[in-house]
Amino acid sequence: MKNKNITTKWTILLSSTVLAACLLSACSNNNSNTNANSSPSPTVSASPAPSESASPEVAAKQGKGVFVGLADSHTVEITVDGEAAAYQLGEGTDSAVAALKEGDNVSFEYTEAAIEGDATAKLLTITKIEKSAEVLPAQELPATKDFKFQLEGNEETRTGTLAKGDGYALYIFEQFKFDKAAGKLIMNVDNNYNVEISKLPEGFKLDDVKADAEKELKAVGDVQTMDPKDVNSMIGGVDLMVVGRSDKLTKEVIVKTVGGASFLFKVNMPVGEPSEGFGPLAFASMGSIVAQ
Repeated sequence: MKNKNITTKWTILLSSTVLAACLLSACSNNNSNTNANSSPSPTVSASPAPSESASPEVAAKQGKGVFVGLADSHTVEITVDGEAAAYQLGEGTDSAVAALKEGDNVSFEYTEAAIEGDATAKLLTITKIEKSAEVLPAQELPATKDFKFQLEGNEETRTGTLAKGDGYALYIFEQFKFDKAAGKLIMNVDNNYNVEISKLPEGFKLDDVKADAEKELKAVGDVQTMDPKDVNSMIGGVDLMVVGRSDKLTKEVIVKTVGGASFLFKVNMPVGEPSEGFGPLAFASMGSIVAQ
């Protein structure tokens, strides 16, 4: 009886052992299958958001200079520190520009933007412009300046040197000397070729200047009041030009306003060979005048 009990116990123990082994084997197979069937999840790399193309950098700036005029319907030319530059007209600036005259001192605001494909060029656009009562100090004008014009049928470039008068500055050429005390521009080869320069007082009347000019020039010969559009372009815009002519002498009385100041020029030009060089150079000098 005792042996039978022992046999029964071993049978139960052996069965339990076999069952445990089977269970362990099944769990091991399930884990292997799970590991074999599961592949690592793909790593998702975040693509950088497409960056917007950078727009050209636009810088807002301020400037002051001398208004030269319209280059075309949407471009103006302004001389700044003796150098002429072209500016595009921004929205709403047309009416302000229309009120300006050649030679007016102006203050303005503008933007400067890079031009794609050209690292050196800049697009300058006027955003605001107005006539300025401020005059350009002589020390801000360059000591020399180049001028282009026609001389005896040929286009030439001549360099003018800055000269200072009583309340003004202008450029003169090597063919001339400037007498500051007398306010006179004089041609070297013949002193009879000259221009007397004076600054007109505030509140002067143009009609009075014209009447005085006509009276003075009657002593020369035929007197004619010129249309400003027909005046030598080197002087720029003028308010008045009265001319007296004879077969020996031409005299001219000219009024030009620049930056709010008006100047009176009296030109004395005998009929002779030097007149061909005197006229263009003298008118270029008169056209360069600025108030001081």
